[in-house]
Amino acid sequence: MARRPPRNPFAPEQAWLYAFVAASLRRRLRRMGLLPEDARDLVQHAFVIALERWHEVDNAPEGRMRAWLDGITWQLGQNFLRLSRHRYESLGHRGLALAPAPGSPTDERAHAARLVQAALGPMTDEDRALFVAYFLEDATLDELALRFGITRNVAFRRITTLERVARARIERLSPR
Repeated sequence: MARRPPRNPFAPEQAWLYAFVAASLRRRLRRMGLLPEDARDLVQHAFVIALERWHEVDNAPEGRMRAWLDGITWQLGQNFLRLSRHRYESLGHRGLALAPAPGSPTDERAHAARLVQAALGPMTDEDRALFVAYFLEDATLDELALRFGITRNVAFRRITTLERVARARIERLSPR
């Protein structure tokens, strides 16, 4: 007996919209400061909400659907950041007794933030934007060349130089 394919909860236009915009929604959430796994979960949650409210944009043009879905995702990201920021508030000198021990998740998060700041801090704004676009947003060299008004070769050289310098700064601060 042949196996049946998994059930797809999306109608064809919904499945097409998901395939077309899921990656860009995840990138937007990553730019907001969410971790990759949180961004993936929130995009899934946004589509669950969208399926329940699909009647709002049932016959709308593609641009309207994308903007509607982007608004849902943005609101979920804002809510997530509002709720999670309370977990990492600084306690001041009176809270030192409550501070986590070295090696705890909060301590590791603070160390990771210091590493990222050390890697990106000395870069110019344009270099930082180029670095983030390539490594976090997964932009191609063609997209970078178009966005920054440079050739592909210049974009490649700048990316490799920025990566080498950032890696050296991070290695200096990383524990051995």
